[in-house]
Amino acid sequence: MKRAKGMRDFLPPQMMQREKAFATIAETYREFGFQPLETPALEYLSTLNAKSGDEIAGQLFEISNSELGMRFDLTVPLSRVAANTSFPKPFKRYQIGPVWRREEPQKGRFREFWQADADIVGSSSMRSEAELLEMTTVIFKRLGIKDFTILLNNRRILNSLLEYFGISKKRNEIFRTLDKIDKIGYKSVYKTLKPMFGEYADQILPIFDMKGSNNEKLDALEKYAPEGVAEVRELQKLFPKFTFDPSLVRGLGYYSGTVYEFKGTGEYKGSFAGGGRYDGLLDLYGQGAPAVGISLGIERIILLLGEEKEKKTYTQVFIATLPEVYNEGLQIAKTLRKNGIAAETDLIGRNIKKQFDYARVLLIPWVIIIGQKEVEKKQVTLRNMKTGKEVSTTLANAISKIKGK
Repeated sequence: MKRAKGMRDFLPPQMMQREKAFATIAETYREFGFQPLETPALEYLSTLNAKSGDEIAGQLFEISNSELGMRFDLTVPLSRVAANTSFPKPFKRYQIGPVWRREEPQKGRFREFWQADADIVGSSSMRSEAELLEMTTVIFKRLGIKDFTILLNNRRILNSLLEYFGISKKRNEIFRTLDKIDKIGYKSVYKTLKPMFGEYADQILPIFDMKGSNNEKLDALEKYAPEGVAEVRELQKLFPKFTFDPSLVRGLGYYSGTVYEFKGTGEYKGSFAGGGRYDGLLDLYGQGAPAVGISLGIERIILLLGEEKEKKTYTQVFIATLPEVYNEGLQIAKTLRKNGIAAETDLIGRNIKKQFDYARVLLIPWVIIIGQKEVEKKQVTLRNMKTGKEVSTTLANAISKIKGK
């Protein structure tokens, strides 16, 4: 039987790595005061279409003969919940879960993928952006991801720039082209946009390829977009560790202010986290409120972490027993588990050699051997599978060794 197109199976070693990433992300979110929220996979199509826009057009998984579709991100259900539920403000929520898009699968792109989102609803202050950027930086440090940069822009700057030169009617087309600058390069963007900008082309287009420090770039844009520049400067005082990029768009739809991306600077050059401010989005779902968030792309983060080779099971101890003392092995397993040690026994009735083979294949670090001799002496034989060393000792001492005490 074939797997559904664009979907994947995650075998135990892969799931262990993913669960480790999920746990690190969730723990950090909670440390910063974010609360968990879970929402359904299915939403009304009217709810999904309110936000989907051009980027998601044609990508919705719709349920036949119904008004339902599968969520394509985690921001839509958050917006629906936040606009129709009363929370103390700011409402800080996180959610880690799968989303679905009916696009053509290719390398690194799937129809089902996971996101880890954190959002703040009810604050228009740049303190919110600063907290999200700081928190995400902490997460990547804890995961061991070091080779990245943070790119940041403000949609107010882009909008004001187009209004200043009287070309805001072409906003979507211009933004769509700018959003491809990473893929096609500045020269191709220049060639495509020059006819739209007309006489202002050589005045505007060099802005999107501007070099220099953050302050130098902001100084150059001050006269065109004072409000947007002021917000970036305010954020810079709170969180200065970003590179201001006037060409960063982050899609077309709903962003109203700050936008940002965490982008790889090592072997992987793509973005693996991003987000921004979407102050007007909740208006579409009921009660409006300022909002800002970030979404971590789990699939790309796992790609950056590389394959997990050191761990194939959560089991810390395998209890290898002779058939006649299996019940004694069960009691030892119970004692280990009561002490917070993951343990398992042989469920097939294999000989000792094959039990060791099983533990070796799964890279289980410890084996406790139980035979008639151990039962009579009320001891266990503990083997360190990495060094091969064995010691005859009490179960209490074995537990201490396993725990590293």
